[in-house]
Amino acid sequence: MIRKLYNCLLVVMLTGLCSLSQAAMVKGLYSAVMLVPEQLSEPSNEQLMQGLKTVLVKVSGRSNVVNKPSVASALQQPSAWLNQFSYQATQTPISAGDGREVLGQRLLLEFDPVLIEQLLQQAGLKAVGHARPVLLVWLAQQRGNTARDYVAPESQIYTDLAEQAQVRGIPMDVPLLDLNDQTALDVSDLWGFFREPIEQASQRYQPDAILIGRLIQSSGGGWQTEWLLLQQGRSHSMKPTGALSEQLKQVINESADTVLASLGTTQFNYIETGLQLEVTNIVDIEDFLQLTDYLQQLPPVDEVRVSRVEADRVLFRVEIQGGVQSLEQAIRLNPRMSAMPRLNHEAGEAVYSYRWQD
Repeated sequence: MIRKLYNCLLVVMLTGLCSLSQAAMVKGLYSAVMLVPEQLSEPSNEQLMQGLKTVLVKVSGRSNVVNKPSVASALQQPSAWLNQFSYQATQTPISAGDGREVLGQRLLLEFDPVLIEQLLQQAGLKAVGHARPVLLVWLAQQRGNTARDYVAPESQIYTDLAEQAQVRGIPMDVPLLDLNDQTALDVSDLWGFFREPIEQASQRYQPDAILIGRLIQSSGGGWQTEWLLLQQGRSHSMKPTGALSEQLKQVINESADTVLASLGTTQFNYIETGLQLEVTNIVDIEDFLQLTDYLQQLPPVDEVRVSRVEADRVLFRVEIQGGVQSLEQAIRLNPRMSAMPRLNHEAGEAVYSYRWQD
């Protein structure tokens, strides 16, 4: 039985693979979490529908995926895509819907990754993958008549943004705002959306995209915000409306759509070099980290890149010296690498197959 790895961090993509300078791995793409008032024998259809929507948006990287006819049809029977569910008690109060307040239950819905990806294919889309661009967020604020200042990394605004980014499956980074940051980027430059000093100060964090926010709180407590998203020489301005929480949600959704859409157009669309090495039975993150560390330490190996992850199978591109024989001889020294009794071929290229032993 093939063991699926959709809840594990398995892939380390290098810069050249996905046009990402500091890609991060995102886990839990095929699961959805929600706070509910009670534990049921089966989640309600409404809960399953909301969970399936969340997963489809995360996996595809597109907030409008739910508007596709095939997806809209699937949402009418969301249980067909569910693998399993579980509950966990919390200490967080939630409305029971009848005027009472109860301690909420954490409902975890886990959907089948194969079926999810098939559904996306029917909709003419594909999964973006676990390797996601890192979004660095700089924020400046002005409250009433006070002076403009940085928003502290520990503020609720950053917390709310991070929660929304997690929902969208996009890694978010926050500047330390230590002396180095404040010396490199004056708050007036941040407030003015001056790209050059912002990009220079951001080099410390090596992000794939930069989101800058300018937040103004009126004396009445309302917020007006303006945003600028920078990625690969392009910029995108945003002026959301509504309550601050709604504005933050709009900004993250629009940023995620923009950043992940560009990733989806480039991922795997390039010519790879190096020997193709397939390793199966990679069932958890420890296996993956041990395997990649082992491959990188082999004497004939110059470089190791991850090309694809499918269930418990990882396909590598390995740049070597001395030919295939030198690599095979080095691999034989590790009892955890068992050669498969076949030589696969993929897209006309040889694929050397091994099984990772427990």
